[in-house]
Amino acid sequence: MALLSSLSVAFGFAASFHPVRGDGLFLDPVKLVAVLLMYVAWLATAAWMDRDIQKVELKRERWNLLFLSLGGIGLAAIWYVPNFVFAFSILLALYSSVSLIYVGKRNALVPKEARVLTRRHFQKLWRSLFGKPAQEKEEGQLVPVRFIGKSSSGAKMEDPERVARAEASPGYRLALELVYEAVTHRATDIHLEPTREEMTVRFRIDSMLQQMAPFSRHRGDAVLNIFKVLANLDISEKRKAQDGGFAAEVEGRLVDFRVATAGSVAGEKMVMRLLDSAQNFTSLAQVGMKRRLQAKIEEICAMPHGMLIVCGPTGAGKTSTLYACLNAIDRYQRNVITLENPVEYTIENVTQIEVNPKAGKTFASELRSILRQDPDVILIGEVRDAETAEIACQAAQTGHLVFTTLHANDTVTAIGRLLDLGVQPYMIASSLTAILGQRLIRLLCPHCKVPYQLPAEVVQKLRIRADKVPQYFYREPTAGDKGNDAEECSRCRGVGYLGRTGIFELLLVTDEIRDLIRANPDLSALRKAAQKAGLVTLFDDGLRQVVKGKTSLAELQRVAK
Repeated sequence: MALLSSLSVAFGFAASFHPVRGDGLFLDPVKLVAVLLMYVAWLATAAWMDRDIQKVELKRERWNLLFLSLGGIGLAAIWYVPNFVFAFSILLALYSSVSLIYVGKRNALVPKEARVLTRRHFQKLWRSLFGKPAQEKEEGQLVPVRFIGKSSSGAKMEDPERVARAEASPGYRLALELVYEAVTHRATDIHLEPTREEMTVRFRIDSMLQQMAPFSRHRGDAVLNIFKVLANLDISEKRKAQDGGFAAEVEGRLVDFRVATAGSVAGEKMVMRLLDSAQNFTSLAQVGMKRRLQAKIEEICAMPHGMLIVCGPTGAGKTSTLYACLNAIDRYQRNVITLENPVEYTIENVTQIEVNPKAGKTFASELRSILRQDPDVILIGEVRDAETAEIACQAAQTGHLVFTTLHANDTVTAIGRLLDLGVQPYMIASSLTAILGQRLIRLLCPHCKVPYQLPAEVVQKLRIRADKVPQYFYREPTAGDKGNDAEECSRCRGVGYLGRTGIFELLLVTDEIRDLIRANPDLSALRKAAQKAGLVTLFDDGLRQVVKGKTSLAELQRVAK
């Protein structure tokens, strides 16, 4: 009885209710279909948004509430506003505005290939609806990559015959996709490593190797042969080490590839270094130097003579720093000549010479000829032997400003490295102006980094000033973090780090250090004198990035122990 009385009350209320649309509750089939289609579209978009929002760093509850509440307002307008065209326009405006705002927010957080409502997205939809099926499309049609052939000294060298040979080879589309994926992932190296069953693919991203989807062994060998053809290597030689290069145009920008192969027990391995001009640093500030250090380096670059050595392991960003130093020099008033192996990026108004030991063009031989070209500034890609080191020191003593790199762990060790090469202590003391040690440290992803409290005893050991201790330190997310799953972050792809910056250690060669080098080149005494003069170590410089929340303490300890 209670149920019947409730239903009678409900029907009575419905019978007494007269909406502004008029008496009789008549339905227009055209208007009804339009509203139903709009309602279905709204529900489909809400379902897609609910699935998509889990992949991007946006608040799920806020967007779902906003979208559904605006949908309710739109349906209420359809019911209460007498003019159907005006009411439907309100519904359509609410639907499109919130949808477009969400798309704009999520497109800013995902890579280019995952963005929606873009020209590329519409082209893909058009081809899927009206074009050929994906398996019937021509190879490489959908990949915005164009191979150019071999690249020399950063310049394009079109070789249509070589590219045509590569296009006719099986696996050409896979090679295009591999290059495009590497560039979009910001990779600096591509590793193709064979096993018995497959070809392992790894990208070096932000100095760390990351596993990618492997190829079958047959397809992997086909892709490797395509790169060998483009780099003008002998495809029949699979045991002997070979090296070469080619270029590719990826979405309008030129990327050079340095290719090196080596034979292994499982097959031929290939490593390709990507030289992307779009990622080249152009200033000292962009490589991560703080203003005080940047001012000191600019003072050194303005000197008429002397030698600046940038030291660090392979992949520490030494070449980028030297290029930034060249950009700080007035290259129109000074004659700048570089010796590199190879020339990675072209610089305006600079004479760049590529060393080729196979052709007899070594650093030492070319450096002698450069000194007869009236140079003001000389950049030597790397000091590898005693002859090059001695000529570089002599050039710094005879009125030239010399920039070079050296493989050494820190600034004081770099002096020991020069001594080990056989350079006389008096030559080092009279020519050396400064040594810059550096590393590249990964930056935490700003969208998924996790705050935490560092124990007081650890803070004390780090010797952080009390007024500089932050409220929170930050680290990369782990699987155990609630509501902060690293795998859901589309920016860093679950790694927890995004991008790199430099940390530095500058040793200025003072008179005291110069005297120590001449009299008794003992590294322990040199280190004490440098610390007394105010040397900021790599760890201390990196600690400021930890305090600012830009990187983690674990990353700093990994890079600069």
